[in-house]
Amino acid sequence: MAIDVLRLGGLSFTDFSVPDLIPGGGHQAMVVHKLPGGNRVIDTLGRDDNDIVWRGQFFEAAALNKCVQLDAMRMAGKLLTLTYAGQSRQVVISQFIYSIRRFPMWVEYAITCTVYQQQPGTSAADSSAADAAASNDAAAGNNAANNAINDPNSVFDTGTTPFTETQTGGQQITPGTTVTGTQPVSP
Repeated sequence: MAIDVLRLGGLSFTDFSVPDLIPGGGHQAMVVHKLPGGNRVIDTLGRDDNDIVWRGQFFEAAALNKCVQLDAMRMAGKLLTLTYAGQSRQVVISQFIYSIRRFPMWVEYAITCTVYQQQPGTSAADSSAADAAASNDAAAGNNAANNAINDPNSVFDTGTTPFTETQTGGQQITPGTTVTGTQPVSP
């Protein structure tokens, strides 16, 4: 029987320090648009992993030293590799609390790790409709900008009605003319 290892950064949890339970999973980030008549449009935005939270105790000569090391990792706020149950995640320790039961050998702890990203190959692909839509919008915007640079007249609506002399207060408008002091015109 293989023995599973719980490791966070460079620290291994062994013997009594291994928790009885480590939750996993998460949510699908989404926006639900409720339409008249009860219809819905759902925009999925990708995975939203739950924090990984567990409790345990260190019961060994180096118990307090391990807690001080974990607290230093929390204060540093750096990405760490969390490995357990044959899985690996990049996490940041968002909370670490410890309580000394019997100095220096028995220390209870609770830790919360916020998942930054899963390692490749441990979950389904992360592509989403939002990513595709953002890419399409960016490409369309880039094309419009390139068209405007190459042909400045392409940004003007050619189907508009030109101003008449009556609408401009009697001023003759020609291309390049600046019109000032115009009055709103009722149709």
